Amino acid sequence: MAYIGLPYYGYCPITVTTNDDGTETENPGTGKITRAVISYAGENDSDSSELWAGDRREQRDSGSPSAKLTIDRSFLSLEDEAELGGHHYDASTKTLERKETDTPAIVRVAALGKLKTPERKLVYRLIGYYRASFDPVSDTLNTATKSVSYGTTKLNGAAECNCDGNFEKKQEFDDYAKALAGLKAFLNIKE
Repeated sequence: MAYIGLPYYGYCPITVTTNDDGTETENPGTGKITRAVISYAGENDSDSSELWAGDRREQRDSGSPSAKLTIDRSFLSLEDEAELGGHHYDASTKTLERKETDTPAIVRVAALGKLKTPERKLVYRLIGYYRASFDPVSDTLNTATKSVSYGTTKLNGAAECNCDGNFEKKQEFDDYAKALAGLKAFLNIKE
């Protein structure tokens, strides 16, 4: 299949509560989607190990799933940056303040990609991670030059299994409306 587009990306903040018995409970907040996305990548980062005996591999364990996430956005509001990074945002002054004690938010993150099958049929694929967090955003400002150059905002982070052991969800849709509804359902966006 050939990926031919990336119309939507979004996230949903998650509150994780540790119960008295040590187990965790997750409560999703209201999600957000945006079209201001350039690329969305999850690079498998699971540690695998092998057991060799008799000059051959007898067992292989792929370890607990994890991924390095990179999301390149054309625009990231200070409000969204503050929410993802666990920073303070004052809407009245439009000010983000980052402090030493800030803890990145835990979020569910997903994107909706457009693909062409070998039969030249258009389909939509949801790729989402159940639990992720992102590093603080790095800013790069450049002077104006003779030619136009575009700056982007890159989100770097990591994905891991949630409290139920779910790591990643991939789902394919033939219909755009159903694909968008699937993305909204995954990100807990109610209409």
